[in-house]
Formats: sequence, structure tokens, C-alpha cells
Amino acid sequence: MSVVIETTVGDITVDLYTKERPKSCLNFLKLCKLKKYNLCLFHMVQPDFIAQTTDPQGSGKGGDSVYGEIYGHQARFYEAETNPRIKHTKKGLISMVNYGNGMLGSQF
Repeated sequence: MSVVIETTVGDITVDLYTKERPKSCLNFLKLCKLKKYNLCLFHMVQPDFIAQTTDPQGSGKGGDSVYGEIYGHQARFYEAETNPRIKHTKKGLISMVNYGNGMLGSQF
């Protein structure tokens, strides 16, 4: 499954690893459907390395996962899925941002 992210500098096609990362893909797709990613800034860009976005405030401090939207503030982050290990071996791979202790929210 793929998703197209429209930006002011061009489109980005994202392939989702739905079997390997079901919780993260569900989180990402539901946040897209709720339009939580609309008009989000790229708040950190390091050429040839990283571009970080999807923080609703644009501050880099993060946003809630869809689980926080459903279950309340205590579920704002969810535990990262780690098996099987997926490595960043080529340009264009994205990951959810780790907020510490292996917890993920809305940013990628």
C-alpha cells in the first residue's frame, strides 16, 4: 500500500510496511484520514539526511498518535514495533519519530 504526500516542493510517495508495522501504519493512515497532517511544516531539514514533519504546532515537540485521539491523553504515544528490524538503506525511507523509551506519536 502506498500514500502520496503533497508538499509545496513536490509529491512524496510513501510505501507502507503494513505487515511489518501494523500499528504504525494504522496510526499514520488514520491521522491522514483525520487530516491531522494537513498544512504541517517541515520543522527540521538537514540536506541529504533528514526532513522531519507532522508536528501540528510546528515546534518539533510532537503530536498525539491516533490512539491518543481515541483513548485520551494517556494513550497519546504508543510503543514502537521493532521486529522485524527495518534498516534505512536507501533514500526515501521514512520512520515515525521516537519520543524516548521507544514511544511513538504523530511525527515522521
